[in-house]
Amino acid sequence: MIDWEVTTAGLRVSDRSAAVEITAPDWGEFYAGGSVPRPVDTTVSGQVSRLEFGTPRATVTSLNDAGNYGSLTDDRMELPSDRYLLSIAAPIETAVRFDGPATLTRPDQSLEVALGTRQTVTLGFRSQLRQPEATITVPSDADGLAHAVSHLHAGFETTGPEKSIPALRGHPPRIEYGETSIPEDVRSSTANTGIEIVVPDDLEAVLVTAPLAYYLQATVRVEPGATPTLRTSDLDRELRDPEAATESLLRRVFYLDCCCRRTGPVLAGLPDPTDLGLDPLALERASPAERLRAYLEIPASTLDAGLPDWHLSTSLSMEPKRALALPHLLDRLSLIRRPRTGPLDGKELLKRSLTDFYRRPESRPSVSVDVVRPESTCGRSHAWMADSTPIDVFSPSTQAFENALSGLDTNGRLPFIVVGNDPEMVEECTEVARIYEDHATRLPIDVTVHRGLTREELSQVFQRRSAFVHYIGHCDVDGLRCVDGNLATGSIPESNAQTFFLNACGSFYEGRALIERGSVAGGVTFSKVLNEQAATVGTTFARLLLSGFSIDRAMQLARRQIMMGKNYAVVGDGTHVLGGRRDRHPGTIVADRTDGGRFAITYDVLPNWTAGSWYYPEGMGTDRPHLLGTTTESTLDLESFLRMLESIDAPVVYDGRFFWPEELATQLRSRG
Repeated sequence: MIDWEVTTAGLRVSDRSAAVEITAPDWGEFYAGGSVPRPVDTTVSGQVSRLEFGTPRATVTSLNDAGNYGSLTDDRMELPSDRYLLSIAAPIETAVRFDGPATLTRPDQSLEVALGTRQTVTLGFRSQLRQPEATITVPSDADGLAHAVSHLHAGFETTGPEKSIPALRGHPPRIEYGETSIPEDVRSSTANTGIEIVVPDDLEAVLVTAPLAYYLQATVRVEPGATPTLRTSDLDRELRDPEAATESLLRRVFYLDCCCRRTGPVLAGLPDPTDLGLDPLALERASPAERLRAYLEIPASTLDAGLPDWHLSTSLSMEPKRALALPHLLDRLSLIRRPRTGPLDGKELLKRSLTDFYRRPESRPSVSVDVVRPESTCGRSHAWMADSTPIDVFSPSTQAFENALSGLDTNGRLPFIVVGNDPEMVEECTEVARIYEDHATRLPIDVTVHRGLTREELSQVFQRRSAFVHYIGHCDVDGLRCVDGNLATGSIPESNAQTFFLNACGSFYEGRALIERGSVAGGVTFSKVLNEQAATVGTTFARLLLSGFSIDRAMQLARRQIMMGKNYAVVGDGTHVLGGRRDRHPGTIVADRTDGGRFAITYDVLPNWTAGSWYYPEGMGTDRPHLLGTTTESTLDLESFLRMLESIDAPVVYDGRFFWPEELATQLRSRG
């Protein structure tokens, strides 16, 4: 739910986890109402001549000819007389309908819209909090789950190519087991697309093909002994290898929808649909089945190599209790595969004997976690939902996904708590706190630091509502070390720490217990970690989270800095972003020096949680939006590269090493 109030400066808009401040120096009366041509939760109208927003990221579209003026990448943009929609990337999605002429400027990392004379504008707001609006009840067998999957797309707002935009795909309903019951609003919202997927009476076939059925808005029907088959009135395509076929078909259909959709900006990084023989206007008017057939007629040799890799896959145990996570996995458009493991190389955890430098004292019994290595699978990020404990992927649970739905009711502020529970780690605690406090000047976070807590005090820290708890100290089989003994997090009545990082030896089980008590996600370790390396990971992880990376992506990048990186992992929903914010899409940069002394730059932005949105490359000399999951490439001279490094807050991999931009800029200047 979105609330808004008039302030002395203009408007304040908030939901349970975020807030947006809008300055309107000469506003008249604001009132509820008005309309904007996009899905929103609420609208507010009023008379203004100028508006200011706390972010410079925005896209302008003409409402008369649906032309896209693009993003505001320069410091100034002049708009002629016309009707416009301004889409602003903010913690609460914001749209503004106004009439030109107007001038857009970007003073001090904000956005100002000057309209010249006072006029009526309408602002639309949409919360980024997503949760199921209904619950489907079905038997826990293959036929029951097939019936459920047939209705999970009920939250889609369209059957056209625009469904590739995340905002037009509402969260799927929950699934419960029992006698079949489909709420009437779910039934009435279930599209009849004329597309069907037939599967055998086998739970694995239902779950593996569920992502394809969900996105195609297909009916799933169980037919004992059948070969999995995709059908329309004039199409009959067998899916003999359901995992591979689902990956290939979903990737093709989804990305071609992104190419052909006429809502939102034209995206770089994708094939031109006309080069593929597609007519976007005709496909927009076609039925879903007709559009599917047109997509499937394109030869793989001319298409598949030009499509991005999929963003997420989940290895899921094919059992009813795990299938309850299906609505959450499909909300993230994750592929689903059967768990497979390979032999674990003895070097993968890099056991070392440098005991004097380990995080925990050797006089205490250490925690040991038996881990497995998942076989290579599709997707650039991977989740593991099975009984074993994997390396290199995150381990979510249905409960973790459910915990995330409650949000964090902090009136837009994000409480951060740093706990330093060992006097020998003062420097690390101080540095982590400094990183958070430095970012508090431009992010809505409140930082509290504790040192030397007792068991009861640490228990209260986890029970207090917070966005993030960063624990620095020791852990052994009895729990997290405190000044008066050890705290086993499983003994805490409930955890209201939304996310956490337990930077201590063997903290895996303590982190998993926090998820069971109410947390969403957190960073943990499997066994012993070296003090110096733990500090490196901890401080890097802290800054990456504040830059907007998901928990899992932040851990992937942070652990690259050390040789024992595989000892670090994420439990819970690794797609979660601090505060639940999905407006920021941080990127990573890979840079290499060419023989001519220039720099080959690759800018890469992965979706934090689902696919279909876009980003604007920073400092790359282009204002064209790119689809998340695609890269932008450029070659820059030294001065241009240095200017880029000064304008971004993104990690850089240069010459195979991890740098923050200011560190690399200093090194490059020193070398000349």
